[in-house]
Amino acid sequence: MTVASFTERYRLKVAADHGLIHQTGVKLPLTIFVLLPQFVLMGIADAFLVVAKLEFFYDQAPESMKSLGTSYSLTSLGIGNFLSSFLLSTVSKITIKRGRGWILNNLNESRLDYYYLFFALLNFVNFALFLVVVKFYVYRAEVTQSVDVKEEESKVIGIKEDE
Repeated sequence: MTVASFTERYRLKVAADHGLIHQTGVKLPLTIFVLLPQFVLMGIADAFLVVAKLEFFYDQAPESMKSLGTSYSLTSLGIGNFLSSFLLSTVSKITIKRGRGWILNNLNESRLDYYYLFFALLNFVNFALFLVVVKFYVYRAEVTQSVDVKEEESKVIGIKEDE
């Protein structure tokens, strides 16, 4: 989100330098590759997140709830999309009420850079809360592997299971 904010500030600067701030339907003298860094970062982050989230839900769910855990993982993605839409409309309404709106029909007059910084702040708060939750989370280890290791150790040592 921080990279997106810097990219948007650069785009707004180019629009201001060429006198295109208050014009609608005009093309800015920018290439699409200006957006490449933020899309690459989001793509890489999304790839790691989806795999890790699915693995976490599958690994930490009880045996009888493995498929339900996987569906919760995908449901959280849908809920996130609804929450994002809600935040977009709420921020738009609040900022228009208080003066210059952040999200307008004319992108050259909008302040999407502030909106992206708002999301960067939300991500920071989310990360801080994540660290608190991780501090108290107890990882559910696979019990079957430890039982198998104990059985193997007892066979190697020569201890019978009856004893």
